[in-house]
Amino acid sequence: MKGFRWFTLLTSILLSSFWVPALHAQNQMGNKKLRFYLAGENDKDRWLQFSTFIQFWGRVTENNPGTTVNGVPQEFTSDISIRRFRLGLGAQPVKKLYTFFQLGVNNLNYLSPRGTSVDLLDAYVQYELSPFIALGGGKSFWNGLSRFTSPSTSKLMGYDLNFVASPTLGSTDDLIRRLSMYAKGKVGAIDYRFVVTKPLSAQNSSAFDAEPVEGIARFTDNRPNLQFSGYAKYEFWEPERNLSPAQVGTYLGSKKVFNLGAGFTYQKDALWSLDEGQEGYHDMKLFALDVFMDLPLQTGRRTALTGYVGYFNFDFGPDYIRLLGANNPTNGVAAEEGSFNGKGNTFPISGTGSSLFAQLGYLFAPMGKVSRQGQLQPYITGQYSNFERFASPMFYYDLGMNWYLNGHLSKLTLNAENRPIFYNRTDGLSSGGRKWMFVLQYQFRID
Repeated sequence: MKGFRWFTLLTSILLSSFWVPALHAQNQMGNKKLRFYLAGENDKDRWLQFSTFIQFWGRVTENNPGTTVNGVPQEFTSDISIRRFRLGLGAQPVKKLYTFFQLGVNNLNYLSPRGTSVDLLDAYVQYELSPFIALGGGKSFWNGLSRFTSPSTSKLMGYDLNFVASPTLGSTDDLIRRLSMYAKGKVGAIDYRFVVTKPLSAQNSSAFDAEPVEGIARFTDNRPNLQFSGYAKYEFWEPERNLSPAQVGTYLGSKKVFNLGAGFTYQKDALWSLDEGQEGYHDMKLFALDVFMDLPLQTGRRTALTGYVGYFNFDFGPDYIRLLGANNPTNGVAAEEGSFNGKGNTFPISGTGSSLFAQLGYLFAPMGKVSRQGQLQPYITGQYSNFERFASPMFYYDLGMNWYLNGHLSKLTLNAENRPIFYNRTDGLSSGGRKWMFVLQYQFRID
């Protein structure tokens, strides 16, 4: 079986070598933005801008114990999928007024229903009252809490999201989007945002359970209160743009950035549980601190060191745990053989307790005399969590390599994820073994 694991990994790597020549052609693309000025080139105040990107996954997953596909046990799953597709339109019809609309879909894999629709993900408008404040509203991913609670998913350093930074993903939001009103701006070196949200109905979540259980908090719609969140960062070096909510994962040596941030999310009576048979409600109280650095090195060589550290302290109520299996390639589990993780690639990513998330990468100088071979960026990611419900800590890590054929416009990533498996034992929930998932991702972007 170990030989099979190495075979599948080597197969993925070899496949990448065949794909690269085709991808290399994208390196000859221009970098000019698809922006059209409504009153001609001499008037820069009114414009339309289009953007799109797509992320393809080729993957081998070492499944959780007891995993099945259509009722058949499956220890490993190999698949090809579309992780994300986006088509966006931004516009400034008059000076200081900005609107953005975006269509998209996530997780199109071999188990997806036929005719899966593209959803309206973003539709919001904002107006700049002054250089210090802008107000906006609609459906958007303007979020508080932390830097990567509003991630630029096509400009990340890791192959996927920092999921601990999206604690309500799929429960009371739509792919981290919410119906909300927000205020944002810059005051000196402080970049801030404050958001008021009407959470989406938890009943429409695939993980929703209408009945409370003893001693374990669950989301409820019984008391649909507003949700409040905010985030502020102090920009020590170069300022970052904040026209959109998206936070960049790496600038590839084009900016010198060092930020210290803090944020929160609060919702009264967001969850409930039973205490000796009596219903009780729990406020959702989330807090985060983080630091982000993107430091260009060797002037003229376009090398850079990128790092991020985030501390997350979450209180959802007693023993709350969020299990997540991104783009899960399986659809079942044999209960008598399974673990607490559940099916496929699922594992506990957040819950009541504290977490530390860290990421570090180094961007090498361009390969080749005229940079036609692109740039390599190895990275490592890890999360260490002490969840209230668990008898042992949760730790997972990623080892990855980005190959930037044309910056974020054309990028190939090979990632190996290692996750823990948890079992319910006499001393409580504790880890017992680990599993791998290997992902080869290609990203194509136009903006």
